[in-house]
Amino acid sequence: MFSIYAFTLNHKKIPLSKPYQAKNQLRYAQQVIESSYWSSSHYFSKRCEEFFNSYFGIHSCLLTHSCTDALELISLLIDIQEGDEVIVPSFTFVSTANAFLLRGAKIVWCDSQTDHPNISIDQILPLITHKTKAIVVVHYAGLCVDMDPIIEICKQKNIFLIEDAAQALSSEYKGRKAGTLGDFATFSFHDTKPISCGEGGLLVINNSKYCDQALIHLEKGTDRHAYLQGQINKYQWMNLGSSYAPSEFQSSQLLAQLEEIEIIFDIRKKIWNQYITQLNSIRTSKFRLPKIFDYSDYNTSILYLEIMEECHRNELIHLLNRNGISATFHYLALHSSPYGRRMNHQECPNASYWEKQILRLPLHTDVEEADVEKICKLLSE
Repeated sequence: MFSIYAFTLNHKKIPLSKPYQAKNQLRYAQQVIESSYWSSSHYFSKRCEEFFNSYFGIHSCLLTHSCTDALELISLLIDIQEGDEVIVPSFTFVSTANAFLLRGAKIVWCDSQTDHPNISIDQILPLITHKTKAIVVVHYAGLCVDMDPIIEICKQKNIFLIEDAAQALSSEYKGRKAGTLGDFATFSFHDTKPISCGEGGLLVINNSKYCDQALIHLEKGTDRHAYLQGQINKYQWMNLGSSYAPSEFQSSQLLAQLEEIEIIFDIRKKIWNQYITQLNSIRTSKFRLPKIFDYSDYNTSILYLEIMEECHRNELIHLLNRNGISATFHYLALHSSPYGRRMNHQECPNASYWEKQILRLPLHTDVEEADVEKICKLLSE
């Protein structure tokens, strides 16, 4: 134990992720403190929503405490009822399913692709029944799902299409921004994401008829937003809702990062390209780089390798960790989790494969060229 500990101390620690520190973060936090407006829906919240309305070219973006909250808002907006079915990829974070389970939906698991962790389009159609209310797609690692076939299915069968785009800010599908393709979309600003405010999320509403109702659900089920806009002289309880809106502290930190969004992604793309160049030079059949599809790009949210044998994946994690490098696995497939098994006993073999084969590598704005060289050298050896 002592020898391993001493060995690790001699190496620089390289975390898996690390939030970017924007130049205006402290100044904006101080402005919030001095303003005495610390709760939601004030100056910084409005500035962030204005940014996203312009960024996505729509006028229905709402900040939330988290991406989880944004998903829960969607379950209210589409009026999920007991027994409604929602198709969800097994290879995702628990929030994707929880948001609809909390409203009484039945989750139907869909498997991943054989060559990518994203949801398998071929396996969606057999899962649809007359009870299917929505299909949720997750753009894993920032690579968009092939959306056109799913959009067509949802139109034909009158099913809501929801993009869990937690990892896909700045990603594009055939020239269109991720988040503008389904009826609704959600994004995350957790501190593991390229743009962060610690926690934080965004709801994008691509059907304007849901905008007014979303504001009511967002504000505990009240028409407080209209009150803050001076449209009414008091506000009252109108519908179901919860406290989904973020504080001004969260919004101030987010705005500071949004002001530098191009800088952040430029740095990350440079590091990404260094990784890809060096990893491509390693001649081995023991791992594969993320597959690229011509309809989408990667936004550098996650860099992962597909390790061909699970035992090698686990050995590499231990090796890298011993050398001060925070490499790790990712999701455990939800269909085979203890709680997932309580709902149904579907099998998703591809999702089970990806939970065992993925190795995530450090990627954030503080990763240096020497760090990439060190990591790739260890992988090569």
